[in-house]
Amino acid sequence: MPRFVIRFLLIISMASVLSFSACTKNSDESTINLSEQYGLAYAPVTVARLKGWFEQEMPGEKISWTVTGNAAAVREAVLAGRLDGGFMGIPPYLIAKDRGMEWTAVGGIAEARLGLTTVRSGIADITDIPSNMRIALPQPGSIQHILLSMAADRELGDSKRFDGSLVSLSHPDGMSALLSGTEVEGHFTSPPYLQRELESPRVSLVLDGNDAFGGDFTFIVFVLSDNFIKDRPETVDALRRVLLRSSTWIDAHPAEAAMMLADHYRMDAEELEMILRSRDVRFGPEIKGMERFRQFMHKTGLIRNGEDTSAPVVR
Repeated sequence: MPRFVIRFLLIISMASVLSFSACTKNSDESTINLSEQYGLAYAPVTVARLKGWFEQEMPGEKISWTVTGNAAAVREAVLAGRLDGGFMGIPPYLIAKDRGMEWTAVGGIAEARLGLTTVRSGIADITDIPSNMRIALPQPGSIQHILLSMAADRELGDSKRFDGSLVSLSHPDGMSALLSGTEVEGHFTSPPYLQRELESPRVSLVLDGNDAFGGDFTFIVFVLSDNFIKDRPETVDALRRVLLRSSTWIDAHPAEAAMMLADHYRMDAEELEMILRSRDVRFGPEIKGMERFRQFMHKTGLIRNGEDTSAPVVR
């Protein structure tokens, strides 16, 4: 197995032996500590924050927000007791849970069009990718990594074909590296970075995420520690209500949402509105594709348990 993947799995394995008792032990019990990441898929969180809906739904409670570059940072912060939960793709959630992480996905946030792009000429699909082409994605075990592995398994008969070519970069850094043509020649990313990359005549789409998966899937899920879910069920329900309200509002008001989000994403409002209306990002609480991801990851050895071990979520 490539050292790139081994290092990631070793870190998770080491983390699994740590105590989980600190997951929700914060210095201020009224504060909820959550993390989001980069990308338009987190728009329901951003809109709800800007509109003050968390405060409206949960008067007297405070949410402290952190922005992280990948799910590994969220996991480590939850382990250390700095976070109660966050938002991430299904595969890193499953990997950590399989290795003892006591957390549960309590709902979906977004589906999104993901894609592998390249600035290298002569690459029509993944069968054309040479062994020396470096590909940026958030981390090994990310949803982008698993989608690439799924496509490699189907098209090349080797799910680990590209593991030695991967470079861990956040979406903004991956886009910069791709467009500069220095560190990487491929980037597996999400909106709005995917759309911005494809605006360049030098960039082409090599692999669509839904084609790799073989259907629709949830891109981002909302994950909370099991202790938080058990101790604060009413707060969990309130957080869900806020995110559903925000998702529904964005779908009904794409132009207004784009105006609100333009500064946050440093994008033109018209460009953002076009992405929202194109349905390249779709928001809602349903979780799609969890079992297919779990089965593939179990088959390829990324997780040991192919069964659903989620704790019951208090409703």
